[in-house]
Amino acid sequence: MSDTRNAIVEWAKWAHDNKAHFNYTEGPERMSAIGVYPPKFPINADCSAFVTWCYWIAGAPDPNGLHYDHEGYTGTLLHGLEIPRDQVQPGDVIVYGPGTGWHTALVIEAGADPLTISHGQQGDPSLVRVSQDGRQPQRYLRFKTEGTPRYPDTKPVAPAAPAAVAPQPVADLTHIQSAPQAHQTPLEAPVAPAAPQVEEPATNKAHMGWPLIKEVEAVIEAVIEGPAA
Repeated sequence: MSDTRNAIVEWAKWAHDNKAHFNYTEGPERMSAIGVYPPKFPINADCSAFVTWCYWIAGAPDPNGLHYDHEGYTGTLLHGLEIPRDQVQPGDVIVYGPGTGWHTALVIEAGADPLTISHGQQGDPSLVRVSQDGRQPQRYLRFKTEGTPRYPDTKPVAPAAPAAVAPQPVADLTHIQSAPQAHQTPLEAPVAPAAPQVEEPATNKAHMGWPLIKEVEAVIEAVIEGPAA
């Protein structure tokens, strides 16, 4: 076990450097980044959830005293040891406002006007001097920081990009012509059916069986005349 104070500050600075991937929310997902390592973008948090996340990811005990059960707010942070400004060290916390507090931020630089990293609106975390915020009263708090330090030496897991859809090839229609294709037989003009052949009335006696008639007449005459004497 060792002091995680430096790791807490480094993670707060890392968050500031990656602020484009942080969202400000007071909704149920505000503590969703706690328990996710390596960190996964986007990270959702409000001011107290951000302070809690910095402590958790650095390996420190829960500053809310709730064993990182995804609960806590400025009011639960007030159970920490209140200290005067001249004893403030990087890694300590400030709570602004009366009662259970209006806002909280993490101190990264001590002095007469401590520098904090604050996550109080969309576009944060941001560097903010205590005098810039100005809300009163201002309570500086110290928490237990003994643990196994973990530093921001890993790349965060970026959200999966949507699968790219390959463009579909466009059919080449330039070879299509209005004329019939080579393998097609052009349609021919329909041929009218042949008219039936009509025979002219016969005028040739031979054509009408005239010789046969003559033979029949000769036979009849022979029968009538009877046999020759």
